[in-house]
Amino acid sequence: MTNKVVVIFSILIIFIFSFGIFYFAINVSDDLQKGSYEADAQFRSFLANMNYEISNSPYLSPDYLEKLRNLIKQNEYIAAVTIKSESNTYFAYPLSSKYISASSASPEIYVTSPALIVRSTDIPYNDTTDTEVQAAIYLIKPSQVFEYALYSFYFIAGGTILALLVLFFSRKTKKTRKAVVTTEENIIQPEKAVADSVKPEQESAVKIRTPANPIQQRESVKTIDPMGLFSPATGISWESYLETRLDAELVRAASSEQEFSIINIKVENLPHNHPCAKEISSILIETFKFRDLLFEFSDDSYICVLPNVDLNKTLSISESLYQELKQVISSFGLVNQLVFGISTRAMRLISGLRLVKESIEAVNKALEEPELPIVAFRVNAERYKQFLTEELEKANRANVAY
Repeated sequence: MTNKVVVIFSILIIFIFSFGIFYFAINVSDDLQKGSYEADAQFRSFLANMNYEISNSPYLSPDYLEKLRNLIKQNEYIAAVTIKSESNTYFAYPLSSKYISASSASPEIYVTSPALIVRSTDIPYNDTTDTEVQAAIYLIKPSQVFEYALYSFYFIAGGTILALLVLFFSRKTKKTRKAVVTTEENIIQPEKAVADSVKPEQESAVKIRTPANPIQQRESVKTIDPMGLFSPATGISWESYLETRLDAELVRAASSEQEFSIINIKVENLPHNHPCAKEISSILIETFKFRDLLFEFSDDSYICVLPNVDLNKTLSISESLYQELKQVISSFGLVNQLVFGISTRAMRLISGLRLVKESIEAVNKALEEPELPIVAFRVNAERYKQFLTEELEKANRANVAY
């Protein structure tokens, strides 16, 4: 090879090697930066599953703890979990994990790696005891790191093989040139012979169909749950997950004495598979960030879950969101009525199903009065307290433990 070809080839190999390294570094770095949001989402999902299992098995019973171990095994983001109170440790898994400190009688989550964070929350055990759930959560799944490293290895290995092949053929060409005696007659004769021998080979080569590249034929197939976590039409959660998630979030809000709101957005007679609905979902994801807190509802509605957000803040969000969605609907040449129905916990002990029913009542009220597209279901705190007092008195009279 000439010096110019050597320089170009060297630059190409350096580029391939650099691309492989940068591919790994940039992807891992990007996932780590976004990992905090995903880790929080995974922790909330894990807590929701924990609360769901409480309905099937008593909290911290042997059957419940066994199910909890299976949940941890199935979630690639969860590295270790402990459940303890101030005086006792009820659960630590896996015990062999390097992220669980066993230096004292009470194991604790101990994380020094920048690829993990620790999240915790409180869950009542009984009337007098609260338990703290701690979890070490990966910002990026180990399997994802392995996948990036594998692709990076493919790039570097491909560059190395290419360099070896070029080096091999380059040396072979040099040896051939040294062995040839350069006279004009000896050069012309072999060239004619080679030309004659090449023709039939070229003709036969035309008839032979070149096999397809197996790499091009290989398709990346992902095994996906027939339902999955998110709807392919909108990209947000299925309605079937709404009640379970709401109940879990309400339990957490009640234990932390936090507010809680939901927004029921209805675009009348606009199905979820419409292109405009896809655009609406994208705006909801961009506004609220977490897809697992956004749900399809009915045939033409969406429910947004807002933990630790009071009524005033929810109204403010709804007003700006209403204007943005109204523009999107108009851009598709549609005139479908857009209404918002809001319901809040208002410091009540309430079920997720009740909260949804209140938001539906608010939506129906907004449909009846087009000049009021945003309606909030406001709770009368005094009447609610009076209702609880009356129920308690009835229970006492009937000798039923409330």
